[in-house]
Amino acid sequence: MKPNSTHLILVIGGTGTQGGNVARELLAHGHRVRILTRDPESTASKQMAAKGAEIVQGDMADLASLEPAMENVSAIFSVQYADPYDPSVEPRNAANMVQAAQKAGIEQVVHTSVAGSNQFPRWDKYQILTEYWDHKYDIEESIRNGGFRYWTILHPCWFMENYLEPNVALMAPELKNGVMFGNLNGDIPVQLSSGGDTAKFARAAFENPGKFSGKDINVAGDELSMTQIAETLSSVLDKEIVYEKVSSEEAIKRGMLKGTVYSMEWMEDVGGYGFDIQETKEYGVLSKSFAEWVEENRDRF
Repeated sequence: MKPNSTHLILVIGGTGTQGGNVARELLAHGHRVRILTRDPESTASKQMAAKGAEIVQGDMADLASLEPAMENVSAIFSVQYADPYDPSVEPRNAANMVQAAQKAGIEQVVHTSVAGSNQFPRWDKYQILTEYWDHKYDIEESIRNGGFRYWTILHPCWFMENYLEPNVALMAPELKNGVMFGNLNGDIPVQLSSGGDTAKFARAAFENPGKFSGKDINVAGDELSMTQIAETLSSVLDKEIVYEKVSSEEAIKRGMLKGTVYSMEWMEDVGGYGFDIQETKEYGVLSKSFAEWVEENRDRF
């Protein structure tokens, strides 16, 4: 799919972190973008409209509202909202998207999931995590087997955005005091990705669907241990930041999201996210290192 073409790409989640990054990346490289949003009058929607995106009102929970949003669309970027209070929301919304896309004759779907969802056998220490991965994988399977001419599944990992608002409040709640903590050993390499990494891979897939179709791609721009992450933040931000290894119970008590604590236990067992970052680099999509990303976002810390 060539930039500046007549092709129209529908970005679901275009006012959020991942979808917003994808929409901006596509617009910056000459693609036509339509964004699905429940509130076209929101600040985020107006900002995207000012950048050239077409804004359409719709709700993933309302199948009928998706049909007009997909008119004249040739490709979709999909990121699905996972409701922590109702696990049925994500697969139900995804099923609506697939059904509407099939009816509209959409040729290509690029879907972002999560690292670990396609790793088997499942690590089953915590039911909440296995259900989370199972839901992600079931959605992926609905796209893989949805009859689309081209499909690509992206698997991002530990988000660099975890250290910015609003995520930092639950992922690194004492960062403002110069302390990172977690139940993961400080020397275990962890693969890191940013919204920008997802956006670059999505654009590459839309521009070269033949190369990226039928691929499950683990997305990462860097690989650092928690100690090295703290050292990088210290160096770039010119502020002393240390990493403390604590028990799972203490991490939760000090404000870390319970799901993150469980995920760190998983990363301890599998060694980060369980994939080789060199495999990601073989696709030739240039990503920023964590140090470069922190420098670029230093005013947001």
